[in-house]
Amino acid sequence: MKYILQLQDVEYEYPDGTKALKGVSIAVEKGKKIAVLGANGAGKSTLFLHLNGILKPKKGKLFYNGEEVRYDRKSLIQLRKKVGIVFQNPDIQLFAASVEQEVSFGPMNLNLPIPEVKQRVEDSLKSTDTYLLKDKPTHFLSYGQKKRVSIADVLAMDPEIIIFDEPTAYLDPYHIEGIIDIFNALSIKGKTIIVSTHDVELAYSWADYIYIMKEGEIVSSGTPDKVFCDSKLLQIAKLKKPMLVEIYSLLVDRGIIKHQHPPRNMEELRKIL
Repeated sequence: MKYILQLQDVEYEYPDGTKALKGVSIAVEKGKKIAVLGANGAGKSTLFLHLNGILKPKKGKLFYNGEEVRYDRKSLIQLRKKVGIVFQNPDIQLFAASVEQEVSFGPMNLNLPIPEVKQRVEDSLKSTDTYLLKDKPTHFLSYGQKKRVSIADVLAMDPEIIIFDEPTAYLDPYHIEGIIDIFNALSIKGKTIIVSTHDVELAYSWADYIYIMKEGEIVSSGTPDKVFCDSKLLQIAKLKKPMLVEIYSLLVDRGIIKHQHPPRNMEELRKIL
């Protein structure tokens, strides 16, 4: 099987001696929805900074479309056209005076024709429901608006893979739902989505494949039903079972339903009942 993005046995140590990644290997299929879970300090953000070449591994390799990534300037520029990252804190990412200037910065640096830049900016703002904010100063935006604009930033570059570091952190349920809608729209377009999150409900219902990290290592990976039905694993990783899995397990234990494939959403649970 050919993977669009791979890390092989990657190790990384920060200057203070902290070993953030310890022989991490992941393989991502094109067009899939991937969730990475783990407690704070597990290494999720460090992992993501390796996926588009911001950090260079002390040991191990990064592959894009089957080819090993080189760390010269030209190679990294090409990689970052294909792999975009939306940081957890939007204030790290936003710097331009207005929303429109912010989102146009990336496409302008690709030396695209002005009409194409304008079209990309318009499409990105509309897809993130921020078009009406295009003339607004970025420092006047709410936190939720900044999150959406930071996503529009990356969408305007039209990458094949989009990485989201804790995209729903500090958002209310309404804005979380809006972010998930953006994920689903991107998935329909064939984009590969990689998300780090503490939200087990989101990971269980949304992802095609899950990686669990602890102390710089991948301790498990698999489909959501495999991962979240493993009570011992979740205890080791300090994660809770999603509510649907808890309900399903209770119904099976009480003999109300027979053991089968656990439901991924409320609609599937209703069908079982």
